Amino acid sequence: MSEENFFGLDLGEEMTQLSWYSPRHQAPESVSLSGKEQEFLFPTLLCYRAQAQEWLAGEDALRMAARGGELVRGLLGKLRRKEPVLVGEQSILPELLMERYLKSVLELLRLRCGAAKLTCMAVTAPGMDEELRTTLLQIFLTLGIKEEQLIFLNRTECFMYYTIHTKPELWTNDVALFDYDGEHFYYDRLSFARKRKPIAVTAEHMDFTGELEQQRQHGSDEERRAYWFYEMAMKQFHKQYITTVYVTGLGFEGGWAGDALKKLCNGRRVFQGQNLYTKGACYAARMIFLGLRKDYMFLFGDMITESIALCVYKDTRNDYLELAKVGTPYQQVHTKIRVILDATDELEFLVDDILKKESVHEVMILENLMQRENKTICLELELTYVDRDTPVVRVRDIGFIEKQSTARIWEQIL
Repeated sequence: MSEENFFGLDLGEEMTQLSWYSPRHQAPESVSLSGKEQEFLFPTLLCYRAQAQEWLAGEDALRMAARGGELVRGLLGKLRRKEPVLVGEQSILPELLMERYLKSVLELLRLRCGAAKLTCMAVTAPGMDEELRTTLLQIFLTLGIKEEQLIFLNRTECFMYYTIHTKPELWTNDVALFDYDGEHFYYDRLSFARKRKPIAVTAEHMDFTGELEQQRQHGSDEERRAYWFYEMAMKQFHKQYITTVYVTGLGFEGGWAGDALKKLCNGRRVFQGQNLYTKGACYAARMIFLGLRKDYMFLFGDMITESIALCVYKDTRNDYLELAKVGTPYQQVHTKIRVILDATDELEFLVDDILKKESVHEVMILENLMQRENKTICLELELTYVDRDTPVVRVRDIGFIEKQSTARIWEQIL
């Protein structure tokens, strides 16, 4: 182990995986928490042995359950639902159960990796949101891990970090990911804008769980499921240049999708495995901690793809006043400022979309603006977003000192 050690933890509903960044290979390596070579999936469950008042995790928990221990599954789901669990005659909070589980994971990590210092660990889980992040952070803090040693990512982010560390020819065009855990079915597609620096990596995330469930109602045989999967994939690939396809999740085990995957190989590279998220998280831990992300801009979910600025005259020179910044979730954009007009009835905005080659100037004409003395017209300008792609400017005439307001309002989509 080196002095700086970076880890990626994929905390799954059924299985957990851990990886460590190897300076020698300059890539993450999977860590076997069970101690068995090539066994990298660690069950996300606990078992309570009443006689010894002892908790066991992972494979040890399964072995103890076979000898009469009380097994507790679904730790992540119970944590999300804040659902207490009755173990023996005691009701236990899900936060305490997850704390016991993660304590075992960290102890096994130290056992497998020696007395290595944990520099930074990126943690991912299905459905990672702010509430789950906050809950997991408090658990890790209780276990002695500092906040500056932790990064929390959703799985789409892990996919992005993993992809940019593969061979460049694998992401010449778009890259697709199918994730099926046996219950939920997700599709992610990454696109790359190389016209400008930094390179913009954008993600589209889609949930096909409901569509798959409808298919199950007509029959659950593997042949029907394979047909649905192939047709759905080809529909998503229509008019899209897909260089590489990744397939992950325990739901793909058993070989039912084998023929469909062979067909998808036509003009594409297809990879199937279970360690994409943990390795993507490991890459992210290192890149973020060491500040190595300057060449990339990661945009996903509700993040806007442009920066918007108002052209102003300030301190004897022309300048730009930023109203919205690229990468901000559109729901968080709510900028309100006041400006004074100087011999004009126009407002000029600079819209710089990182996915486009050049920025553009948008002009807003304030029609029927009541004429007053120069520099006595004060406006209140508000910028919000209807959705990720629709910024709206709203301008209101509020008057100036003793000058009466007309209360007139103008709106324009930029």
